[in-house]
Amino acid sequence: MITAIRAMFASTIGKFLALGFVVLVGLAFALGDVTGNSSFGGLGGANVAKVGSEQIGVGELRDRARQAYDQARQRQPGLTMAAFVEGGGLDQVLDQLVEGSAFDQFATGMGFSVSKRLIDGRIADLPAFAGVSGKFDQKVFENFLRQNGLTETQLRRDLRQQLLIEQLAAPIAMMPRIAPGMAQPYAALLMEQRRGQATFIPASPFAPTADPGDAALKTYLSQNKAKFTVPERRVVQYALFDRAAVPVPAVTDAEIAKVYKDNAAQYAASETRRFAQVIVPDQAAATALAAKVRGGTPLAAAAQAAGLSASTTGDLTQSAYAATSSAAAAKAAFAAKPGDLIGPTQTGLGWTVARVEDVTAKPARSLADASAEIRTELAKNKANEAIVDYYNAIQDAVNGGASVEEIAADRKLQLVETPAILPSGRAPAQPAFVPAPELAPLVAQAFQAAGEGEGHIATLVENEKFAVYAVKSITAAAPPPFAQIRADLLSEWRFAEGQKVARGKARAIVKAVEAGKSLNEAVVAAGPNIGNVQTIGGRRAELGAGGKPVPPELALLFSMAKNSVKTLEIPGNRGWMVIALNDVQRPDPKSIEPARVAAIAQPLAPAFGNELIEQLAAEAKRRVGVTINKDLVNQLRAELTGTAPVSE
Repeated sequence: MITAIRAMFASTIGKFLALGFVVLVGLAFALGDVTGNSSFGGLGGANVAKVGSEQIGVGELRDRARQAYDQARQRQPGLTMAAFVEGGGLDQVLDQLVEGSAFDQFATGMGFSVSKRLIDGRIADLPAFAGVSGKFDQKVFENFLRQNGLTETQLRRDLRQQLLIEQLAAPIAMMPRIAPGMAQPYAALLMEQRRGQATFIPASPFAPTADPGDAALKTYLSQNKAKFTVPERRVVQYALFDRAAVPVPAVTDAEIAKVYKDNAAQYAASETRRFAQVIVPDQAAATALAAKVRGGTPLAAAAQAAGLSASTTGDLTQSAYAATSSAAAAKAAFAAKPGDLIGPTQTGLGWTVARVEDVTAKPARSLADASAEIRTELAKNKANEAIVDYYNAIQDAVNGGASVEEIAADRKLQLVETPAILPSGRAPAQPAFVPAPELAPLVAQAFQAAGEGEGHIATLVENEKFAVYAVKSITAAAPPPFAQIRADLLSEWRFAEGQKVARGKARAIVKAVEAGKSLNEAVVAAGPNIGNVQTIGGRRAELGAGGKPVPPELALLFSMAKNSVKTLEIPGNRGWMVIALNDVQRPDPKSIEPARVAAIAQPLAPAFGNELIEQLAAEAKRRVGVTINKDLVNQLRAELTGTAPVSE
């Protein structure tokens, strides 16, 4: 359930560079209040942490946690807030805020800085602020800030922090290599081989068949609320608009005539020529080469005999040729016939001997000849301007507080309303509902919107198709009514009870092995319905080969001490395993071939770089000083997981 959370903070440098993760993902989510003024349980401006001279408000931590949850939910739509928090998401976000503030103060104290111009450039490059043309749009920028309750100062603070990290932390992480002596122990570790035994105690044979009654099942539900919770659902109203819905003014003859007049040179008669030429260092050598060519020697052969080479130009106009030589040389070159030799002519690079290779004459085009081409280009430009104006008009209406219903009625757009959908687009109450694939950006943005009723615009096809939408209603994540899920609760309760029995048998087997029995003997003594003892093992380097997930029993086997025995719970109340490690073989590090050590040393360098970044972050926090209010963190944890009431 928490795969998305772990993936977000998979490595040290990844986590550290993710201090500005909201910015890095294109500002898909709003940033929180950095002043600590957001309300929380009636505490108002209470601060959850003090980092050097800065305070981190509880409101900011709450907002950032919700934003991180929304981001994780995009990758794993079924993720609930409770699972996110319980999986360490809240703690990771707090670490981000603390380390970001500490690093900012630490780097600034060392003399690092970020200019306003650099931040301006980063803002201009962010896709979230691009208009329908694909370029930075001030209106889109201002609307984004307004819709998300974000000030430009807050945005610039995050960008400044990110740029400081790029200046100082990122280069440190990019270690080019590590010494072979450091890599030898890791090589030996990867070549280590382990063998052990395992047995599986399934839960199902020990599950009770009786019905414990509603009271027991309701208690079980309260203890496992997250497992039965249906994620948040939202009803979305939207209206589509594209180029086909936008009226485009017709192109007039007068407009065509003006374009023709303003670009008269483009439609006048023209000529381009291509030349073969040799550039010679001095005039005498150039004169000799020209005489040889005029005597019948091919230009390329004459150049080669002189230790030079001939080259061929592209198609040049007379003015373009003059730019590389002189006006007089260009005049002569364009007066010559195809095949004529020109020069020697002095240029900035030396003396040029050239031959006319090809002449392309382009006749003049009359207004009548050029009208169709000009009309097509003008129509295309007008269509682009029309969709931009139409988009901006709807954006202005949204900014002015107009509802989606009002905008759709005013523009005669079809208003559509979805059922209550999940972030995946699926509607639990209407299994047959399947949103069109093109609506994926709209659904994603609808689940990022702060609340109900406010209008937004989503781009469905860049520069082509859009949607104006609003979240009509939000159904908070919660379990369905008890009666609706009673059968599922009963089934899960039975498996959970069977899991308890399986756990007891697994622990009994461990005690028996620790007392001197073999694993086979302990399994027989534990009774029926237990799997056979199997041999497991392999080489550490083979774990996860080909990107395959490492089986839990092997992951445990390679983390155990030799001759130890441990239990392993199988998720989903499926049972327990008992793992015994019998044999460990690891080669002498100094006996490993240098080539193998070198191959292992190369991918280890980033891991060492991550370790250096971890130490840098710790040093930054130590120098500026960090104090965490754990009571407030726990209070926020309880609120987000639903174990404490939300107080506003």
